Amino acid sequence: MAKLLVVDDDPVTRNLIRAILTREGHDLTLCASAPEAIGILYVQQFDLVLTDIIMPDHDGFEVIKAARTLRPEMPVVILSAIDDKVPAELTSAAFAKLGVSRVISKPVNPSLLASEVLAALVAG
Repeated sequence: MAKLLVVDDDPVTRNLIRAILTREGHDLTLCASAPEAIGILYVQQFDLVLTDIIMPDHDGFEVIKAARTLRPEMPVVILSAIDDKVPAELTSAAFAKLGVSRVISKPVNPSLLASEVLAALVAG
């Protein structure tokens, strides 16, 4: 069982992620915004951060920056509706420069989410 921080402004997506990953045995802390997540990162330890990128006011890049500052080795997985006009290879390469472990596209595929989170945890 891993302790995960999940950041997404959409309540439906958060609830879906909660259902999928708690069924896998993970302990989740759910946040609706980047500022909320960043505040929690400063006071709690997590094994992995799963964050959306595009959110109102503040984005997931701020969450990634805070995670990298506090625990550079912690896996970060992005869950985002990546524009289909941008080649996936370019997006993945850009995210890799930020130290992102995995990129998962929305809408959420339950089995893919579970396997990608597990792979990121195993890879460290």
